[in-house]
Amino acid sequence: MKIGIDIGGSHIGIGLIDEKGIIVDKEEKYIVNDSQNNSQKEIKKDNLKKELEDFLIKKINQYKEKNKIENIGMAIPGTVNKTTIIRAVNLGLENYNIAEKIEEKTNIKVHLRNDAKCSALAELKYGNLKGYENGLFLCIGTGIGGAIVYNGKVLESKNVPGYEFSHMIIQKNGIQCNCGKRGCFEAYSSIKRLKEHIANEFGLNNLDNQFIKEFIIKNQNDIRLKYFISQYIENLAIGISNLINIFEPEVIVFGGGFVDYSDILIEPLKKQILTTNLLFNKRNDIILKLAKLGNDAGIIGASLNDKTPIFNE
Repeated sequence: MKIGIDIGGSHIGIGLIDEKGIIVDKEEKYIVNDSQNNSQKEIKKDNLKKELEDFLIKKINQYKEKNKIENIGMAIPGTVNKTTIIRAVNLGLENYNIAEKIEEKTNIKVHLRNDAKCSALAELKYGNLKGYENGLFLCIGTGIGGAIVYNGKVLESKNVPGYEFSHMIIQKNGIQCNCGKRGCFEAYSSIKRLKEHIANEFGLNNLDNQFIKEFIIKNQNDIRLKYFISQYIENLAIGISNLINIFEPEVIVFGGGFVDYSDILIEPLKKQILTTNLLFNKRNDIILKLAKLGNDAGIIGASLNDKTPIFNE
């Protein structure tokens, strides 16, 4: 058995995975994360680290009692090496050797990998990237994570995971991003940004995906709401078209919170990409799919060991 852990901007998922890539047990926990609030910043970081460690160590040791564990993999949003979170801007964590902390209390080797790369690995082996030589995976939720499949392997640079699509600039001197830059793709096109924008404009105090989706459906004829969604789709299309122009993928697979809104967003997004002057090489069609493994892709991908094909450029 293997253990896969997926740490997101607002939740942790941990699962026990068999040799066929099937999750036989899973537990999730929502985490308190206020990385944008600078007051008592170090205390908040320490509290978050303790929350992560306590939850994961307890669950791993429970799995150990009944199963032989081959390895533990962790999917992390941001820049990582095999043991350390170098920079995860949406978690507010830097230079945090989480693998060492977990290994000390479980005596099992832990390896880290960027979360979007993990999800792409899982979708490539078991999901909707399978069978494609060249593809793009986009995890759109609290932030935007991305991965490229080239010649049947996930691209990863030598020293850091790379391919930080979320922080390409789509608007000069634009909105401040958590990374410190302005005008990043993520600052305009994450699902979190869409939900916050709608909630602020309409005085909503609930950011739950289902609540916001139901609000959109009930108020679909509202002129202001139509405008906000069309602006969101335009910004998302700009970012994605840049990636298409560079990588020319056969297929684009979406994961993260975007999946919950796909029936509202995916067809207008496809139309925006194909019918406006965004693509250098014009297309009659583009294949857009949702992650077959859903939110489990990160957990399953994290469990895949280092023998999983990765191409280092």
